[in-house]
Amino acid sequence: MILKFFAGIVFLLGLIYLIWPGPSSINDFSPLPESLKSDEPGDTVQVPDYAAYFSQFTRDGATQFYRDEFSYLNIFGVKIPPIAFNYPVEEAKARVREQIQTTYVEEYTYPLRDSLYINGYDKVVWNDLNHIPTDELNDKLIIGDKSFNSKTTIRYYSSSLPFRILVYLGIWVCIIALYRISIRAFSKN
Repeated sequence: MILKFFAGIVFLLGLIYLIWPGPSSINDFSPLPESLKSDEPGDTVQVPDYAAYFSQFTRDGATQFYRDEFSYLNIFGVKIPPIAFNYPVEEAKARVREQIQTTYVEEYTYPLRDSLYINGYDKVVWNDLNHIPTDELNDKLIIGDKSFNSKTTIRYYSSSLPFRILVYLGIWVCIIALYRISIRAFSKN
């Protein structure tokens, strides 16, 4: 009886987690402060839930800014931080965009809900990795008459509420089935 009560509480908490409101598109995320939104080919409307910004931010600054932006889950006063993943740069093509320059890729995710990918291209890091001599001209991204240290690209993946609930119910059906099978298997011994 206590196990059923505990399982019911966990089920309800999980359901609240899944239905709690969150961002619906990339437009719900702020641009990096003092940045220039990219209008380069592929950076505008071609890819859904995608935005890119030129800025002076380093990797730490850009990823911390978007981690804070994405940390939206605050259920009944309890702030739930997203889970962070760091990927090799080769993953950028599959996770962010097919053709993209990158020096780092990070993901912030709320499991069964949504994910935000942050792809960074830092010209100084790129030059170091590719053994390109550094100088004032090679170390900057020049856009118009302005120079920037980096380009930060974000891509947001969301899931629909009915799909989340369907998957969640499927997980619970599997848990209950495995529990019953385990009880039968252990009671025969």
